[in-house]
Amino acid sequence: MSGQMRLLLDKNIVRRYFEGASALARGLTLVEEEQRAILLVHLARSKKRRLFISVEVFNLLQVHGRRVSPAETLMFFKRVEVLYPGRYFKRWARRLRETGFTREDAKVLALGTFGTDAQGAVLGVQVVVTYDRPMMRKWALEKSELQERLARMTEAMDDPFGRACLPDVLRPEEIT
Repeated sequence: MSGQMRLLLDKNIVRRYFEGASALARGLTLVEEEQRAILLVHLARSKKRRLFISVEVFNLLQVHGRRVSPAETLMFFKRVEVLYPGRYFKRWARRLRETGFTREDAKVLALGTFGTDAQGAVLGVQVVVTYDRPMMRKWALEKSELQERLARMTEAMDDPFGRACLPDVLRPEEIT
């Protein structure tokens, strides 16, 4: 399993997934973002991808999703895992905030870098999947500087933290 591509779905991807599932159940036509989110989730295993969500998204779905769409929420939970903040998560989130990322975006990006699964077997993800255009633009502008900052931060850290890498930030249709 460790050779699988790891993807962190941010909350707007999860929202599009559930909006699309609801539209399908009502016989409505899906918008493209809903189609892409549903395909990403449903085809993940066959494409050897592990999907993760944050603890915050998991908690929201526990409360809201089970009330509104219990069957779809349970099926979604079978396809995703929770990515927990690991060691150095807070430090990296703070440094991302210093570069101008919003609090929420900094947490998602820090989780993508220093998040771990329930067993503590992984460190970060290869891709943060989002439709958040402002975050994607800022990421594209700041990525080189952030790579340098991360390298300086991790150079004296023990493994596995010394090997932490920045994830890519992509829309579902950009993932190959």
